[in-house]
Amino acid sequence: MHDSTRPWIALAAAIAVVGALVHVAAIPAGPAWYAYFGAPPSVVASARAGTWLAPVGAVAIGLLMATCGWYAGAALGIVRRPPLLRTGLAAMAAVCLPRALMLVPLAVTHPELRTTFQVVAAVLWGLAGAGFALGCARVHRQRRVPRRAAA
Repeated sequence: MHDSTRPWIALAAAIAVVGALVHVAAIPAGPAWYAYFGAPPSVVASARAGTWLAPVGAVAIGLLMATCGWYAGAALGIVRRPPLLRTGLAAMAAVCLPRALMLVPLAVTHPELRTTFQVVAAVLWGLAGAGFALGCARVHRQRRVPRRAAA
């Protein structure tokens, strides 16, 4: 039987892994890269000044996003299962989905958020959140199905 959730979970994994790579690539790419991808002014200033805030923040966010990719990959069964897989996927969905939906009311009160970048980011957050939620449901379903006895 074909599992229709697989493409969504794979998309979430891809978004997370590409996001991790973008954050780590920002370190050698420099201040213009941080600014283009919407980093706060203090992070852009850190990159210009060569202080630790920008690279440490980029690595930290990159590691978080790579972890999200790992969890999505584990839900697909393509990488080793991390601890608390279902809980982790649920937490990721609980962060990503509201982040995506926040743009709508915030764009009304903060018109500066109505940019192509912010809309694309919200769509990507929403897609990733949907994939993580489906991954959580898939893992839950797999846990409930009894394993067949070895013949």
